Amino acid sequence: MINQQSDSTAIIFVFLSTVALAFKGVFAKFAYMADMGVDALLLLRFGIAAPLFWLGVYFLARKSAPLTWAQWKACGFAGVMFFCATYCDFTAISKVGVSVSRLILFTFPMIVMLINAVLSKRMPSLHQWGVFVTTYMGILLVMMPDGLAGLDGFDWGGAAWAMGSAVTYGLYLITSQEIMKSLGSVRFTAASGTITLGIMLVVIPVSATSGSITFPTDGIFWAAMIAIFCTVLPFFMLFEGIKRCGATQASLIALAGPILTMIAAWLILDETLSPIQILGAVITILGVASLKASWARDLIKRLFGFSSPQKVTDA
Repeated sequence: MINQQSDSTAIIFVFLSTVALAFKGVFAKFAYMADMGVDALLLLRFGIAAPLFWLGVYFLARKSAPLTWAQWKACGFAGVMFFCATYCDFTAISKVGVSVSRLILFTFPMIVMLINAVLSKRMPSLHQWGVFVTTYMGILLVMMPDGLAGLDGFDWGGAAWAMGSAVTYGLYLITSQEIMKSLGSVRFTAASGTITLGIMLVVIPVSATSGSITFPTDGIFWAAMIAIFCTVLPFFMLFEGIKRCGATQASLIALAGPILTMIAAWLILDETLSPIQILGAVITILGVASLKASWARDLIKRLFGFSSPQKVTDA
């Protein structure tokens, strides 16, 4: 049985997924600069991603039994939760801006821990609480370097949208953890992603304003980049990591995502970071690193040949 607390492979999967997802905002900004709207970008992203998800099923899990009706229902719920999380997220950004909405959204690890605590009837460990608080304080410094001055005239309706995104995303992670135990990460990602696309095909054309859904050539290129490198590949890695280490650990590691996004924007888009924001980035990275400090030490020892020989035992 895989030990969820010590599986270094899970940490690698989740971290690589977080790095890939961090570039989503950068690519999206390029798409917006090419005059592609949010609605068109979402439709094209999942329109490209869904077939690629099933291509992954063909190569990695085609010998598996067909999904049962119960499994489709579970994937359906996950797909609905992911659509709600995405829709609430973009609505919150339009109302309260990126910084505040990011802060509220990234309380989802707390929600995941609380849901898991209720389900298991066991409180999260002090270590998990400490990692979350430390990392959250780092994000606070990065997202709000000027303190609370920016909260004048705060839009509580927008905050409610952001909290809705955090709650539904937390439910999505919890649901995915359960269904993947029987379905596997590859087929779950394909099924739930297809359902999310189906919901978008129904809702977005109805809710979109006239002329907002256009597909310029450059925008299509960046949408394809988002679909392949910031959706399909990281989703497979993320859910494989969740299957191995659990949604709580994975969501804590994923807290580094906003920081990685800001670093990518600094390097690629020439967006600068203030000293306070750099301090927040350092605190966040150290907080996430402390989640698996012992694993990191073991990895360094193995890389540089310091690991001790393993004992051979009889079968």
